[in-house]
Amino acid sequence: MKKVITMFIILTSLITIQACQSETPNLVISKVFDATASTNNAIELYNPTNETISLDKTEIRIYNNGSTTDGGDHAISLKGSIEPLNYYVISGKNATNQTLIERTNYTFDSNLPFNGNDVIELFYNNQKVDQFGLLGYDINFSVDLTMIRLGYKEDYIASLEYDQYNYIAYLPDMFNYLKNDDHEIKTLEQLYQGPQLEQRYLDMPYVDPDNNELGYGGAVIVNNTGVADGDTAYFQAMNGYPGGSMRYFYLNTPEVDGANVSAEPWGYVASKYNKEYLLNDPTSKTIRVQSIPGNSLQEGYGRNLGLVWVNGALSQFWIVAEGLSEDVGSQYQSYDYLLTYKNVPYLTFLRFAQYRAELNGWGTKGYPTNPDGEKSPDWNYDTRKNTTQNPVWTPHLQLPWI
Repeated sequence: MKKVITMFIILTSLITIQACQSETPNLVISKVFDATASTNNAIELYNPTNETISLDKTEIRIYNNGSTTDGGDHAISLKGSIEPLNYYVISGKNATNQTLIERTNYTFDSNLPFNGNDVIELFYNNQKVDQFGLLGYDINFSVDLTMIRLGYKEDYIASLEYDQYNYIAYLPDMFNYLKNDDHEIKTLEQLYQGPQLEQRYLDMPYVDPDNNELGYGGAVIVNNTGVADGDTAYFQAMNGYPGGSMRYFYLNTPEVDGANVSAEPWGYVASKYNKEYLLNDPTSKTIRVQSIPGNSLQEGYGRNLGLVWVNGALSQFWIVAEGLSEDVGSQYQSYDYLLTYKNVPYLTFLRFAQYRAELNGWGTKGYPTNPDGEKSPDWNYDTRKNTTQNPVWTPHLQLPWI
């Protein structure tokens, strides 16, 4: 008799749990707009299912400045429903962007209270369904950016834990992407291909016409005359480029032996990659250098500062993808909004390239940070000394022109 009662209790519990779980819909945070004007902050939800989802029990909770307050610092109870394979947009009553206003389903009674370092959670029937941002941390991860969920909309799956690589950072204020999937960069495969050089940069001057010390963002053809190491090469003066050494913007590859520096792990590998794979046989390639708009043309040591494109591929991207640079960082500056491919900043592509290197334990993302990752072939980890200036190493990734 006791066994029968026990089995009945277990079955009842399982049915109750399943019933609760079935009440939690597959509803996702598909886009977050941390707008340049906070009045235009917005959140987009998507229903990837074939059933209408009622929002009567749905709540948006926002946690400010690392808060973990129970229930959030702000709670927004939604109304209405989302039709199958459809969107639902929440914005504030002070919104000024007309596209946002026209596509809003629910208007909050003030500005949506987040600023790029705050956490947004989606709750249904008091159960968390999806999360955007890392709870308990006050870090800038989406300031002045349009964050769009990675992947195709039909494959969206809500997550109870935040992963920064579940979202693609687009330019701010991309309200034309509300309630559609017209954005062109959607998948890891596309991000892993790297950015391409858009025609508009070919039509721009290298030097700012109003200030000859600043870059304007133009990409001009040059001749390569030598390579110093993994993040420095030499180019002939032509087409607005003043000539001489170019320090690769965004990068800091490990050192090789020099007048004031000593070799570091992966230093000679990074140098080899730049010399023997990216800039080898330069007369057979189309090489362009691109200045950084609004940024100084030179760095503190008198070297030019910019981007290097080989046969339409961004050298910086491929160096980062092989794990041969220090971290590129995650804070977007004003120039990052001016250096884009299909409305995605170059920095976004670099961050995903770095992510892949970390996942695989390649280069500087390998040993000892990743005990199972690669060890540098130019380094003795016991004696902490360089062993060769010509390491045996081949790239993991095929360059796009090969």
